[in-house]
Amino acid sequence: MTPAHRTDPNLDPSRRSPGGTGRAFVLALALPLVACGYHLAGHSSTLPPSITTIGIPTFVNRTNRPELEQRVTEHVIDEFTTRGRVRIVPGEEGAQAVLRGEILSYVVTPVVISQLGRATRYEILITAHVSLSETTTDRALWEDDHFLFKQQYDVQADPQAFIDQEIVAIDDVATDFSRSVVTSILEGF
Repeated sequence: MTPAHRTDPNLDPSRRSPGGTGRAFVLALALPLVACGYHLAGHSSTLPPSITTIGIPTFVNRTNRPELEQRVTEHVIDEFTTRGRVRIVPGEEGAQAVLRGEILSYVVTPVVISQLGRATRYEILITAHVSLSETTTDRALWEDDHFLFKQQYDVQADPQAFIDQEIVAIDDVATDFSRSVVTSILEGF
């Protein structure tokens, strides 16, 4: 090496700052992770502070599963109420924004079959379209056209101990669904 190169701390290993190479290596590894990080499918920024009242009419049920729309809507209302940042009303009247939902599909699939050929575990898959828009301008504040949630549940073999596990699983899916929707809207994922 020539003397001119030795005065450059980036070229002379003895003069580099401690951890400089390590920091560059960590940064090189972290950039792809930040760029490809986990995110929810909706798009939005956080809920505007001017929105203090949200109307949530009962979701539309496009499936053949009765009461599904009522359970999902109830869980979404409960989640907003628990967070306490906005007041919830049952429809558009008096609301600054309206959250509309449409349950597009409900599929129950056996995932575990016993030796006797009976299903002992099922999976529920629910897809929905959900949007939040201002009532005065009908401007979309947040929207996800393909919310997807699933939950597995076991079927009891003993009829005496039978509890409708599908209802429990639907409630679990509705809880996860509502948390994801409300978090996306309030925190802007």
